[in-house]
Amino acid sequence: MAVTRVPSEQLSFRSANTGEHLLDTYLEDAEIAGQRLDQLMGKLFSSVTGEIDAFTFTYDSTSGAEKMNLRIGSGATNEIASFTQLFTDLNNFKTTALSDMGVKQAAAALSETNALASENSALAAKGASQTAQAASEAARDLSQTYANQAFATTPTTIGENILVAQLFGSLFNGSSLNA
Repeated sequence: MAVTRVPSEQLSFRSANTGEHLLDTYLEDAEIAGQRLDQLMGKLFSSVTGEIDAFTFTYDSTSGAEKMNLRIGSGATNEIASFTQLFTDLNNFKTTALSDMGVKQAAAALSETNALASENSALAAKGASQTAQAASEAARDLSQTYANQAFATTPTTIGENILVAQLFGSLFNGSSLNA
């Protein structure tokens, strides 16, 4: 049986949006980067569900290789952002902060020890001060006692000396010791 074919250059395609096109040229223009229209559509739609499967973001948390990837449709996965330097910097900051915290903790412990030593010294000085005060008060009381005794015995001693002078003063009258 004979078959009649129409050459593709003679088939027209009329689009309500873009007007009339030759079907062959229209389909060739839809090809991108050497891929057929069905391959390009497969990158945008899930072959299982038929739903849009345009973008898939993934994050690789491998230490030293942290990055974000993007896959468009079923195409290759492409790295879109690297966080390696960010995480390296954060780890350096953390290490520095922990080291500084250790130094500050040691300084705080030394300060606590010094404060305790100062407190103990102050308590010892207070005790010595109180002991000195008690000794001073005892010396004051003792000197007051001696002064009172001296004051009480002075008239008696003077009186006794006058009496002795009167009694024995005549013995030395005319003697060579009296001159």
